[in-house]
Amino acid sequence: MNIGILVETYGFRSVFSPELAIMAMLAIVFYWRYKGDGVSRRGSISFIAGTFLLYFALGGPLNVLGHFYFSMHMLQQSILYLIVPPLIFSGLPRSFYELVVKYKIGRGIVAVFGQPLVAMFLFNGTFSFYHIPLIFEATMSNYALHKVVHIFLILTAFGLWWSVFTPVGKQIISPIKKIGYIFLNGLMLTPACALIIFAREPLYAIYTGETRLLCLPFYSMTVDQPAFESKWLTQLGDQQLGGVIMKIMQEIAYGTVLGLIFFKWYRSEKADDPDNPLLPSAS
Repeated sequence: MNIGILVETYGFRSVFSPELAIMAMLAIVFYWRYKGDGVSRRGSISFIAGTFLLYFALGGPLNVLGHFYFSMHMLQQSILYLIVPPLIFSGLPRSFYELVVKYKIGRGIVAVFGQPLVAMFLFNGTFSFYHIPLIFEATMSNYALHKVVHIFLILTAFGLWWSVFTPVGKQIISPIKKIGYIFLNGLMLTPACALIIFAREPLYAIYTGETRLLCLPFYSMTVDQPAFESKWLTQLGDQQLGGVIMKIMQEIAYGTVLGLIFFKWYRSEKADDPDNPLLPSAS
């Protein structure tokens, strides 16, 4: 896929969204200025990577391609909801979490969107509902609806990960519960991915239309067919590839966080009780 062809066809602003790039850079500068000394180097890199990926998925070529290829759409969704929140949360200082729960409005938002069971059903339910063909096509054809749905999905995605990373507040759960929580989240997305992967015919007629509505970060535009066609990827193949991408990205994201939680818990248990016979020796 030639990025130059995309820029030539749809314009630099549509493909790279300079406004969003500036906002992302300002967010990084603000973060670096006020993060304090309590954030590790790894945490800082994590936050910067998360901010870059947020821009990449929303304002880069991936967003444009997602309107022409379902597989690119699912890659975008995977990055936005499964990769970006853990990276950003990993790099936030404790003072941020304390500030959120300090005020009534913050506690109210967290009490709804950050409560583990509510967050699990809100995100997974909204994501699955969004990919029902009728709802999906309506959302991709209406800029206002597209914005509302995606803002809600991003909010629920961050809520989904809140209880996994927050060090303060009522939403703190034990490492064992975190592992079970992430495992259940993985199971809840599986049916939607399976329906897409094993469908015997294309589900989304919008990807065969003559024109498309590009829903960009700050405006929309109607365009013709993509600047280039894939000769080897059929519509059904593209759809199935999208389901596979989503499932693989889910496994990578959840598996990585599960591993980090487990080893952090293991090190903590070993430090508290080095003579515990159920824990292997460090030697």
